[in-house]
Amino acid sequence: MRNRSFLGLCATVVLVSMLLFMPQVRAEDDDRGDERRPDVLSNAQVQAATGKSIAYWGAKWWQWAFDHPEVLGDTTGEFGYLGNVGGPVFFAEGSGGDPVSLSYTVPKNQYILLPVATYIWTFFDPCASVGCARTIVNSFVSGITDAFASIDGVPVADLTSHLVTVDTTTPFVFQVDAGPIGPDGYGGILDAVQGGLWLMLDPLSSGMHTLTFGATVPSLDPFTGDVLDGSIELATNLQLTAVPEPSTVVLLCGGLALAFGLRRSRAATTKQRKTPRLLSVRGAGVTYPKTGAQHISDH
Repeated sequence: MRNRSFLGLCATVVLVSMLLFMPQVRAEDDDRGDERRPDVLSNAQVQAATGKSIAYWGAKWWQWAFDHPEVLGDTTGEFGYLGNVGGPVFFAEGSGGDPVSLSYTVPKNQYILLPVATYIWTFFDPCASVGCARTIVNSFVSGITDAFASIDGVPVADLTSHLVTVDTTTPFVFQVDAGPIGPDGYGGILDAVQGGLWLMLDPLSSGMHTLTFGATVPSLDPFTGDVLDGSIELATNLQLTAVPEPSTVVLLCGGLALAFGLRRSRAATTKQRKTPRLLSVRGAGVTYPKTGAQHISDH
């Protein structure tokens, strides 16, 4: 009986909160629904909206990718949910070298960071200095050609204004976890620099949005950074469905329900306690690219 009363109370609270806080729909909004093509932010707008530069968010994207290497090889969107890192920006996936079609949901209140074509260099012999690493990354950026991007069928103009290079006077050096240290000494926490073509989108309106982007990029030797013959074609078709995040009231009721259930079951399980399993939050023995991680196209 107590369970029914509690659940009934939660349902009532949720319903009342929905009625009280439901946004009012203007006539012009009703005509077009919630459909709105998101804007692409300039570097200055990114700084104003998030408090950080696009170079900063690119570095955070790479740190995230090294922590979740599965996103670098995702070809369906299976791991797209990992892009919700809890801040103002959602990290989208992209092509790792071959054309990919990805589909997943995103919160409608977060900016979307698209890795159109980006490259990272971790400091390791024979190129372990910021000057050397800057030369390699900037050579990659200068070699980006035939870049394209569209949002819901509308091309993004002036893509070159969204290029990120390693600054010559104040290079943005950050650190990544390159995994277990191997026999050659590579691994552990390493300094790195990155650059490329990044796009930051306004939060998406509810519903499905189609984002396409890619470029032709130079092929670099992952050990030395030397430019190799040929090039790499990057192409991503990304289907994002923007959904509202659960309301605070719903989350509160869920938490209270869980606490209530645990309290009810505690007496019954006191004599049957077992040592819980400890689950690793990341895989062991992950092999990362050596010094150059060509998040080709998007990573």
